[in-house]
Amino acid sequence: MYTTRSRARSAAICVATLCVMGATSLPALAASSPSPPAVSALDRQLLTAAHQGNLWEIATGQQAQGAATTACVRRVGADFVRDHRTLDAGVVKTAAQLGVTLPSVQTAAQQRKTAALKSLARTTAYDAAWLKAQYAAHAQTVALIDKEIASGTNPLVKSLAKSARPVVARHTQMVNRGVCHA
Repeated sequence: MYTTRSRARSAAICVATLCVMGATSLPALAASSPSPPAVSALDRQLLTAAHQGNLWEIATGQQAQGAATTACVRRVGADFVRDHRTLDAGVVKTAAQLGVTLPSVQTAAQQRKTAALKSLARTTAYDAAWLKAQYAAHAQTVALIDKEIASGTNPLVKSLAKSARPVVARHTQMVNRGVCHA
């Protein structure tokens, strides 16, 4: 009888010790596990601006396919839709990984610009205005990408910016008297 009680008491002490040891080691384990890299204001700005820019590029690229008077602008619009859908998939995935909430719509300024372009649909003025608007948007995006690459803090966002830069730079060249001359 003594042996059974002694064993039960020893088992209870061991269980209690393990519980206490486990409870005190949990914070240490949590502290030693890698935490997600911080997301700076610049990182958030890039993710948000890139997403809204992609939404705008997709919308205006689709618009150009029906509203442009030249085959060149229609073709570039289709290229932009394809490329910006791909770019946006990366932005959305990265934002989700980092817990960054993205807006679901373009900015008010982008919406006004889309409406202004639409009002010129199927005129030669449309093509020139579309190319000019695309150049300004892409040049602004390249500047933000370069700022992120130089000063961003989150490695995932910096990597995203580095992979997007050649595509956005190529688009900038395409609309700056590179492919279509309007």
